[in-house]
Amino acid sequence: MHMPIDLRGLPVWERASTVGDRVRDLPAGEAFEFTMELDPHALLARLEQQTPGELRLNSRRLSEHEWLVTIVRLNGETGGTPLTRALARSHVFSVLDGDLQAVLAESMTECSARKGAVICAENSPCSAIGIVLDGALGVFAGNGTREQLLYHIFAFDVFGAAEFFDRGLWLGRTVAVSKTARYATVPFDVVRDLAHREPELLIALGASCAQRTRGLASTLAAQVSKPILVRVAGALLPYAPPAQGLDLALPPLPTMTQSQIAAAAGTVKEVAARAISELERMGAVRRERGHVRYLNRSKLLETIGT
Repeated sequence: MHMPIDLRGLPVWERASTVGDRVRDLPAGEAFEFTMELDPHALLARLEQQTPGELRLNSRRLSEHEWLVTIVRLNGETGGTPLTRALARSHVFSVLDGDLQAVLAESMTECSARKGAVICAENSPCSAIGIVLDGALGVFAGNGTREQLLYHIFAFDVFGAAEFFDRGLWLGRTVAVSKTARYATVPFDVVRDLAHREPELLIALGASCAQRTRGLASTLAAQVSKPILVRVAGALLPYAPPAQGLDLALPPLPTMTQSQIAAAAGTVKEVAARAISELERMGAVRRERGHVRYLNRSKLLETIGT
């Protein structure tokens, strides 16, 4: 694999086209990497819209202002089941060969949930690892007016990995935050047996835990050191498309409530609402029917100071 492409010197609206050009020339089974200074979720979501089902995307936070993204073009084979194809797109379960992915799929239970449904209660027993197939989940801590969003779990991300290693209780309340969410779970015992056959699975699960730890540390640092306006802008930034001017926000933000945005910024609804109003005055966001539906990535970056 060649040296990663450094996107940090490019305007945000040029990055998607630069990556898209490389993807178009990428042969099946090959990969390339790039670095950027911000959470690449928005860029990868745009790429997924342009090449649905063709790529495996993996982003790793190396430091506060450095992310490494690996893009692999999958082989064009259409065999297998929808579940095995989803496992092939997971940066964790893709370390298993096709036969082991089939074994894993046979032991998985597929589920669906509507927005707001609780998938796992905080501090409840945990006996399975899950993978999101479609939509998004949110992991929240606390209750009442000061709930905290710890992190989101998007398509092909896993959950329950930390609990697999230490057999502890669920870290937070896991809730469907998209209109609908589909996911699949597999018992710990099955994962452990597969790990005996393919030890790389343990390394991949450990890397997933490490990335969550880095994200939580960054969230905590922001909440003790940054002003509310910056924190709210930072909570919105991952859903801002890599485009010039106002553009439709990425899911699940257009359906999120102000309380959920407040939870992501580590504050309360009333404080977040004032910050959103200020961002709207600055042209960084636009609301419709009380929901933030449009974002201006450049304006948000100016607010954050990046």
